[in-house]
Amino acid sequence: MISLDDLRVKNEAFRTLLPVYSLKAAAGYFGGGEAVAQEGWVEADGIGRLDKQMFIARAVGRSMEPIIHNNDLLVFRANPAGTRQGKIVLAQYRGSSDPETGGSFTVKKYTSEKGGGGDAEWRHTKCVLSPLNPDFKPIVLSPDSEGDVQIIAEFVSVLKSGAA
Repeated sequence: MISLDDLRVKNEAFRTLLPVYSLKAAAGYFGGGEAVAQEGWVEADGIGRLDKQMFIARAVGRSMEPIIHNNDLLVFRANPAGTRQGKIVLAQYRGSSDPETGGSFTVKKYTSEKGGGGDAEWRHTKCVLSPLNPDFKPIVLSPDSEGDVQIIAEFVSVLKSGAA
């Protein structure tokens, strides 16, 4: 890990280096609420062109195996354009129980069902955050609970081991 005040950061940030945040993306149900801070920078070779929307977080748990393993460093792109349908995403739960911590995070495959018709505009009837590992259950969000969960980033890649 490269420290926040290392001289290389000024010249290489978002070119060859990506920021690493302290958030733990639970590869299980939502992790515990915790404050999120930038910890440093990591070289991110082999994942294509970097941009300022990209960042790194650590996976915790086994629900996204075989693609994502416990303790992997995951590259995400914040606020991605286009549909999330069928993509692996970083979701944030912000319930009333965690106003100071920034919420709890999970990594899952996103699918949604939409309804509406006639004069009504479409709306989600159900969103599902699914694990890849069949030993774990999906998180199903109804329209009532959907507002507590925000999709904040799209999964790009697992950072190759030895990079951090």
